[in-house]
Amino acid sequence: MTDHEARQAHIPATRLMESWWQVRWCFRRLAIAAFLLSLIAGLPLTAVRTLRRVGRATLSLGEDARGARVRLLGAATVAALDSIRQAIPADGEYLLVDGGEELQAEAYWVRFELAPRRAVFIGRLSEMERAPRPARKLPPATRWVVVAYPGGPSRLLSGREFLELLEAKRGPG
Repeated sequence: MTDHEARQAHIPATRLMESWWQVRWCFRRLAIAAFLLSLIAGLPLTAVRTLRRVGRATLSLGEDARGARVRLLGAATVAALDSIRQAIPADGEYLLVDGGEELQAEAYWVRFELAPRRAVFIGRLSEMERAPRPARKLPPATRWVVVAYPGGPSRLLSGREFLELLEAKRGPG
Protein backbone atom coordinates (compact mmCIF):
# COMPACT_ATOMS: atom_id res chain seq x y z
CA MET A 1 0.00 0.00 0.00
CA THR A 2 1.38 3.31 -1.02
CA ASP A 3 1.45 6.40 1.09
CA HIS A 4 -1.33 7.96 -0.97
CA GLU A 5 -3.61 4.93 -0.52
CA ALA A 6 -3.01 4.96 3.23
CA ARG A 7 -4.07 8.61 3.43
CA GLN A 8 -7.22 7.86 1.41
CA ALA A 9 -8.19 5.03 3.82
CA HIS A 10 -7.70 7.35 6.81
CA ILE A 11 -10.05 10.07 5.46
CA PRO A 12 -13.35 8.12 5.96
CA ALA A 13 -12.39 7.31 9.58
CA THR A 14 -11.66 10.98 10.21
CA ARG A 15 -14.99 12.00 8.70
CA LEU A 16 -16.76 9.43 10.87
CA MET A 17 -15.12 10.86 14.01
CA GLU A 18 -16.06 14.39 12.95
CA SER A 19 -19.69 13.42 12.45
CA TRP A 20 -19.73 11.69 15.88
CA TRP A 21 -18.47 14.88 17.56
CA GLN A 22 -21.09 16.93 15.71
CA VAL A 23 -23.90 14.63 16.94
CA ARG A 24 -22.53 14.78 20.49
CA TRP A 25 -22.27 18.57 20.27
CA CYS A 26 -25.94 18.75 19.17
CA PHE A 27 -27.09 16.57 22.10
CA ARG A 28 -25.18 18.76 24.55
CA ARG A 29 -26.76 21.88 23.12
CA LEU A 30 -30.25 20.29 23.32
CA ALA A 31 -29.69 19.23 26.94
CA ILE A 32 -28.55 22.73 27.92
CA ALA A 33 -31.52 24.27 26.08
CA ALA A 34 -33.97 21.93 27.84
CA PHE A 35 -32.43 22.76 31.21
CA LEU A 36 -32.61 26.51 30.58
CA LEU A 37 -36.20 26.21 29.35
CA SER A 38 -37.28 24.37 32.52
CA LEU A 39 -35.44 26.92 34.63
CA ILE A 40 -37.16 29.82 32.89
CA ALA A 41 -40.56 28.11 33.17
CA GLY A 42 -40.16 27.61 36.94
CA LEU A 43 -38.86 31.07 37.81
CA PRO A 44 -42.17 32.97 37.98
CA LEU A 45 -43.76 30.49 40.40
CA THR A 46 -40.62 30.42 42.54
CA ALA A 47 -40.47 34.21 42.61
CA VAL A 48 -44.12 34.47 43.69
CA ARG A 49 -43.61 31.95 46.51
CA THR A 50 -40.45 33.67 47.69
CA LEU A 51 -42.06 37.11 47.72
CA ARG A 52 -45.06 35.75 49.62
CA ARG A 53 -42.83 34.18 52.29
CA VAL A 54 -40.69 37.30 52.63
CA GLY A 55 -43.87 39.35 52.97
CA ARG A 56 -45.12 37.12 55.79
CA ALA A 57 -41.74 37.29 57.51
CA THR A 58 -41.70 41.10 57.42
CA LEU A 59 -45.02 41.20 59.26
CA SER A 60 -43.37 39.66 62.31
CA LEU A 61 -40.22 41.79 62.29
CA GLY A 62 -39.46 43.08 65.77
CA GLU A 63 -41.90 40.64 67.35
CA ASP A 64 -40.91 39.45 70.82
CA ALA A 65 -41.15 35.84 72.03
CA ARG A 66 -44.56 36.36 73.64
CA GLY A 67 -45.95 37.89 70.44
CA ALA A 68 -44.72 34.92 68.43
CA ARG A 69 -46.32 32.50 70.90
CA VAL A 70 -49.63 34.40 70.74
CA ARG A 71 -49.50 34.35 66.93
CA LEU A 72 -48.81 30.59 66.82
CA LEU A 73 -50.80 29.26 69.79
CA GLY A 74 -53.52 31.85 70.27
CA ALA A 75 -54.05 34.38 73.05
CA ALA A 76 -56.26 32.13 75.22
CA THR A 77 -53.76 29.26 75.16
CA VAL A 78 -50.82 31.53 75.99
CA ALA A 79 -52.76 33.13 78.86
CA ALA A 80 -53.69 29.69 80.24
CA LEU A 81 -50.10 28.44 80.02
CA ASP A 82 -48.80 31.60 81.70
CA SER A 83 -51.24 31.19 84.61
CA ILE A 84 -50.29 27.50 84.96
CA ARG A 85 -46.61 28.46 84.87
CA GLN A 86 -47.19 30.95 87.71
CA ALA A 87 -49.15 28.45 89.82
CA ILE A 88 -46.67 25.55 89.64
CA PRO A 89 -43.17 26.38 90.93
CA ALA A 90 -40.22 25.77 88.61
CA ASP A 91 -39.10 22.77 90.67
CA GLY A 92 -42.66 21.44 90.99
CA GLU A 93 -44.24 18.31 89.58
CA TYR A 94 -47.64 17.87 87.96
CA LEU A 95 -49.73 15.16 86.36
CA LEU A 96 -50.30 15.65 82.65
CA VAL A 97 -53.43 14.40 80.91
CA ASP A 98 -54.11 14.48 77.17
CA GLY A 99 -57.60 15.94 76.80
CA GLY A 100 -58.10 14.78 73.20
CA GLU A 101 -59.98 11.77 71.90
CA GLU A 102 -56.89 10.43 70.19
CA LEU A 103 -53.21 11.11 70.67
CA GLN A 104 -52.60 14.49 69.03
CA ALA A 105 -49.34 15.52 70.75
CA GLU A 106 -50.84 18.53 72.55
CA ALA A 107 -49.53 17.12 75.82
CA TYR A 108 -46.00 17.24 74.44
CA TRP A 109 -46.33 20.95 73.63
CA VAL A 110 -47.76 21.70 77.06
CA ARG A 111 -44.90 19.79 78.66
CA PHE A 112 -42.44 21.81 76.58
CA GLU A 113 -44.10 25.11 77.52
CA LEU A 114 -44.10 24.27 81.24
CA ALA A 115 -40.47 23.12 81.42
CA PRO A 116 -38.49 22.83 83.75
CA ARG A 117 -41.45 21.59 85.80
CA ARG A 118 -41.60 17.77 85.88
CA ALA A 119 -44.55 16.22 84.11
CA VAL A 120 -45.89 12.75 84.86
CA PHE A 121 -48.06 11.68 81.94
CA ILE A 122 -50.99 9.59 83.12
CA GLY A 123 -52.92 9.06 79.87
CA ARG A 124 -55.83 10.35 77.84
CA LEU A 125 -58.89 11.81 79.46
CA SER A 126 -61.21 9.83 77.17
CA GLU A 127 -59.64 6.54 78.36
CA MET A 128 -59.91 7.56 82.01
CA GLU A 129 -63.60 8.37 81.63
CA ARG A 130 -64.27 4.77 80.61
CA ALA A 131 -62.19 3.27 83.43
CA PRO A 132 -64.05 1.72 86.39
CA ARG A 133 -64.33 3.89 89.51
CA PRO A 134 -61.82 2.02 91.72
CA ALA A 135 -59.13 2.49 89.06
CA ARG A 136 -59.51 6.26 89.31
CA LYS A 137 -56.87 6.96 91.89
CA LEU A 138 -54.18 9.56 91.74
CA PRO A 139 -50.74 9.38 93.36
CA PRO A 140 -50.91 10.47 97.01
CA ALA A 141 -48.97 13.73 96.71
CA THR A 142 -50.86 14.97 93.65
CA ARG A 143 -51.30 18.69 93.93
CA TRP A 144 -51.73 19.73 90.29
CA VAL A 145 -53.21 18.11 87.21
CA VAL A 146 -52.84 19.78 83.83
CA VAL A 147 -55.30 18.73 81.14
CA ALA A 148 -53.97 19.54 77.65
CA TYR A 149 -56.84 20.08 75.23
CA PRO A 150 -56.07 20.06 71.49
CA GLY A 151 -57.15 23.26 69.81
CA GLY A 152 -57.92 25.00 73.08
CA PRO A 153 -56.34 26.25 76.28
CA SER A 154 -55.06 23.79 78.86
CA ARG A 155 -56.60 23.64 82.33
CA LEU A 156 -54.93 23.47 85.73
CA LEU A 157 -56.91 21.46 88.28
CA SER A 158 -56.30 20.16 91.74
CA GLY A 159 -56.36 16.39 92.20
CA ARG A 160 -59.83 16.59 93.73
CA GLU A 161 -61.15 18.81 90.92
CA PHE A 162 -59.75 16.38 88.35
CA LEU A 163 -61.54 13.41 89.97
CA GLU A 164 -64.75 15.47 90.09
CA LEU A 165 -64.31 16.22 86.37
CA LEU A 166 -64.01 12.53 85.65
CA GLU A 167 -67.14 11.78 87.66
CA ALA A 168 -69.07 14.54 85.89
CA LYS A 169 -68.01 13.28 82.44
CA ARG A 170 -68.91 9.70 83.28
CA GLY A 171 -72.26 10.55 84.76
CA PRO A 172 -74.29 8.55 87.28
CA GLY A 173 -74.03 4.82 87.37
